[in-house]
Amino acid sequence: MTETHLASSSGAPGPSSDAGSNSGSVRSSPTTTPSPAGTKNRALALAVICVGTMMAFVNVSSTIGALARIQADLHSSPTAIVWITSAYSLVVAGLILAAGTLSDLIGRRLVFGLGVLFFIGGSVLAATAGQTGTLIAAQAVIGVGGALLLPSGLAIVSHEFSDPRQRTEAVSIWAGSSGLGLAIGPVGSGLLLAHYSWHAIFTINIVLGALALVGTVFLIPDSRHPGRRLDPVGLILGTVTVVMLTFGIIQGKTLGYGSPGIVSSYAVAAVGLAAFVWYEARHPDPMIDVRLFRSASFSAVMAVAATSMIGFTGTALLTVLYLQHVQGLTPLGAGTRALVMFVPFIAVSSVAGRIVHRIGFKLILTAGLLAMAAGIFALRWSQAGPGFGHVWPGLLVVGIGAGLLVAPSTAAAVISVPAAQAGMASSVVNMFRQLGNVLGASVLGTILTSKFADNLTTDLTNRRLPAPVVDQVVTGAKHGADASGLPGSLASVVGDAVRHSFNEAFHTGLLVAGVFVLVIAVPTLVLVRHRPAS
Repeated sequence: MTETHLASSSGAPGPSSDAGSNSGSVRSSPTTTPSPAGTKNRALALAVICVGTMMAFVNVSSTIGALARIQADLHSSPTAIVWITSAYSLVVAGLILAAGTLSDLIGRRLVFGLGVLFFIGGSVLAATAGQTGTLIAAQAVIGVGGALLLPSGLAIVSHEFSDPRQRTEAVSIWAGSSGLGLAIGPVGSGLLLAHYSWHAIFTINIVLGALALVGTVFLIPDSRHPGRRLDPVGLILGTVTVVMLTFGIIQGKTLGYGSPGIVSSYAVAAVGLAAFVWYEARHPDPMIDVRLFRSASFSAVMAVAATSMIGFTGTALLTVLYLQHVQGLTPLGAGTRALVMFVPFIAVSSVAGRIVHRIGFKLILTAGLLAMAAGIFALRWSQAGPGFGHVWPGLLVVGIGAGLLVAPSTAAAVISVPAAQAGMASSVVNMFRQLGNVLGASVLGTILTSKFADNLTTDLTNRRLPAPVVDQVVTGAKHGADASGLPGSLASVVGDAVRHSFNEAFHTGLLVAGVFVLVIAVPTLVLVRHRPAS
């Protein structure tokens, strides 16, 4: 793999296009303010960008770690709990490409700073939320911040480190900060939840945001790319498509998959997707150049990007909830055990670029998917009781598999298209990752909550509990209540039924995730380019 393509391995475009641009064609040279002199100042700017990036991923994993406490406190429905985890990624996925264009137009430092401000504001709202709806709205505001700071931060890093080898190292550090954020989130939230209410977990975002904001003002240089144009019609069509699809998935169990509302949401999503493709194909400066998908390799890599996050985020969500609901661990206990997945992810991600040198894109992506699927299936050995020995091997393998997928999938997307479209390719693959985050939380979270309720109803009925008691217990369990308020003998029966029912639902969610990841490995092996084009 050439140095140019390796420089793009975590999302940075090659030198033939302006860093951070998602334009499908080469445009006029970017205008910049002078960069800070010296390697030290550039390193400090990189540190600031990494703090912002880390913050975006801390929010994901810290929220997952606190879901059980949030549900018990707010008495949230299972559907609402899924929305709490999905709202953030849904907004990021819908806005990230438009945010990249906006940063090119008005300045990347300004957009990064605005992203940090939205992040802080949304976190303050979340930290003071007293209702589920307010918390979901706060996560959406935080998502606006994530959508603004992620593409602008990567563009700043790519621009400041223009030397291919230095850019490779800088972007690798940038990518590693996301894994570090995922690892810090559950541990940090667990430590806070041991002493405070769940509201305190959002202070992590506020503290990191304050540091990033100060660094943005004093350490980050500005740059921009003139000649770009916003694509509001494409933005609306794309957002409507994603929102309607997600709404149908999450609300389907509650409203009924054959109900008019759910059928209509899927119909609107299908029409929106068709209209989006038609419009973008004719737009002079599209948000997504749909002609990129004429490359079978590029299309396959997009499936890999989305699938890797479905498997990784979905598995993290299911496992943390399993550890708390079935094994009875505290948020801190569940968070520290989740490090078995996050630490290998960080470690393998840092060396994945070197592995690509040796075995090429096709093999590393296929190996990553197969490893992830194997780890997910291994987690199905879990039992409805204590003991981490049957859980950690699966988590370890999932982390290794995910580490083999993130940076190489971006590089594979970039080398699958002409060099002039490298910036857009890296932007699109990041958008598909966010879609994977949305689908991982919404699809697998919905499967878990719906199967748990069904399993618990069947289990309690089989134990010959009266129907009114069954309905009362299932309703309470769905809203986060435990068996502590029940009479002793009934509490023991209900507690055992809850653990077994949740464990079976956990297995069902893992089965769906594992099969999906395994299926995507086939087109990956067949269609992805093995090496960069000369």
